[in-house]
Amino acid sequence: MHKNTFNNDISSNKMHAHNHSIKCNVNTCTYYDNDYCSANVIQVNPMGDGIAQSSEGTCCTTFVKTNS
Repeated sequence: MHKNTFNNDISSNKMHAHNHSIKCNVNTCTYYDNDYCSANVIQVNPMGDGIAQSSEGTCCTTFVKTNS
């Protein structure tokens, strides 16, 4: 399994507006902004054994659960 080396510090990673090139449907994430991602950068890693064979085998490790 890959170690998460991504900086999930919300104050340094959140953009002022969403990124129109990154669609997101995870409305429980802090970076969710009306079906788009508002993070400056994202990190996607393989899950499980570290070898992704499909989109189900990947994980957005930029995810930060909202406080609401």
